[in-house]
Amino acid sequence: MVVIALAALTSAGATSAALSGAERTAGSLGLKAMLQLTSTRGGACPPGVPSTVECPNRRGAGRVAGLGEVTVRYTYLADLGHPACSTGSVKILGYPARLIVAGKGELELAVAAHPDCLSPAGGLAVAQSFTITGGTGIYADASGGGTVTRALSQTDTGAAGRETWTGTLTVPELEFDVTRPALSGATSKVVRAPKGAKTARVAFRVSARDDRDGTLPASCAPRSGSRFKLGRTRVTCSATDRSGNLATAAFAITVRPRS
Repeated sequence: MVVIALAALTSAGATSAALSGAERTAGSLGLKAMLQLTSTRGGACPPGVPSTVECPNRRGAGRVAGLGEVTVRYTYLADLGHPACSTGSVKILGYPARLIVAGKGELELAVAAHPDCLSPAGGLAVAQSFTITGGTGIYADASGGGTVTRALSQTDTGAAGRETWTGTLTVPELEFDVTRPALSGATSKVVRAPKGAKTARVAFRVSARDDRDGTLPASCAPRSGSRFKLGRTRVTCSATDRSGNLATAAFAITVRPRS
């Protein structure tokens, strides 16, 4: 089976500010996943696959808004000698797929064969449609589908890059969590450096809370307690809940010389 990952977006598609109140999508979720992927040549082909088919193993992982942490593994099927294609062209076959969401369940998918014969170079960027055929855990009775596109580059062992899966996931009566955590404490401040100093150590406290997961860790760059140079420095903070929803906030630390 193949493992893929799909990212869920809110209808507004915003990711940089906390939403006020709880947002829920009952039964259906819009999907848009951009996954980092590696493809390794020389993989074992599934039983019954013709000898003209190459079967690179593909591996990837990503954080998916509305779902959570996902892993991706599948065998890509490229037929170099398909009877419907001319010499030198490639037929991208269909294959089964499975999306694993950490701690929640799995989605079963069927990726369709590409209708055309392609040049070998074009095989890296080919788009394929997929259908969600079922699932396990909280994704039992899942359905839906969409399209997967690729932006991959050749490597010494195969290919690497990004896959983007877009479509719709429907699970009757499942309430998808698409609410981002709320960040607090991301407030700009002005401090004075010690007399004659060109930096000042500045502490601040930024916290995050999610309506489902409760208190979450918030990470900031630069970190609290860092030395800040004279002038204005932008600090960016973020927090992610168990469903992969990301919240970010930014503020400024201004350090002024002490006269």
